[in-house]
Amino acid sequence: MSVKSDLLEQDIADVAARYSNLPSHLPQWLIDIGVKPNAPIISATRVGAADKNNKTDVLISLENSSPIKISAKLSNADYFGNWYGHVRFLSEFGEETFNRLTEDVTRWANWWVHQTNAPFVGVSICFGKRTGNTAKRFLDIFSVEDIYSIVRGFSTNNYTDNMANCLYINSNAPQSLEELLDNLEPITEEAIKKATGEFMIAYRPINPLKEGTNRGKNVYTQFVPNRRLEEPTVVTSPSELAELGEFKEVTPNRLNHNHVLNTLEKEYNIIIPRKQ
Repeated sequence: MSVKSDLLEQDIADVAARYSNLPSHLPQWLIDIGVKPNAPIISATRVGAADKNNKTDVLISLENSSPIKISAKLSNADYFGNWYGHVRFLSEFGEETFNRLTEDVTRWANWWVHQTNAPFVGVSICFGKRTGNTAKRFLDIFSVEDIYSIVRGFSTNNYTDNMANCLYINSNAPQSLEELLDNLEPITEEAIKKATGEFMIAYRPINPLKEGTNRGKNVYTQFVPNRRLEEPTVVTSPSELAELGEFKEVTPNRLNHNHVLNTLEKEYNIIIPRKQ
């Protein structure tokens, strides 16, 4: 989360908290999801990213009414689902989809290693807006319903406050409750497409020489050497790496880039320098 995103969420919550009731006239789609006109406002709270599975950024609790659960995005935000790990992936999409994805990511990585100048030993994923060679059509791997799961959130129990029921996509905070409600949108295919264009998977190869914390993200493919080198050898280019082995599919065991780098060094004498 960026500072700008945090401020937007807090500003939305602060605006709603200044009012005691919703207006008497609401957009029909809000009424359709159970939000009642004139409902007393119990609280307006910024939830934020306390839970990685949470998609409700601002929760407006109402008396005798369904709550308004807002997923807030800056206008220039690229991702609805950022850095999906294996555990979260399995809970939302299942093992069959995981297997399809690791197969495709592995095929892509064995191609990309010959196109890039930046070394990498694994590929992580995000979902949302993406173009170019690191973009993959979401629907080539996933279903339409999976898009909604990413955007509105996912729950495995009866607690659903973490699941958003509307979107606020704007870099400017609302100045009034009426302006906030006017700028809310239902979570529909049309609204998602307006925000992201075609929904994509972003393949994120991580360069160990230049990236630090991102090396802790789970990988959906890993580099595996053909053999152990006789002497410790420093490798800094993808072309050197490609001569030593290939990328292979992974199981959902929470493997990350640092794990792969450690294995390469300890078991194969391949040392790829890391940003400190």
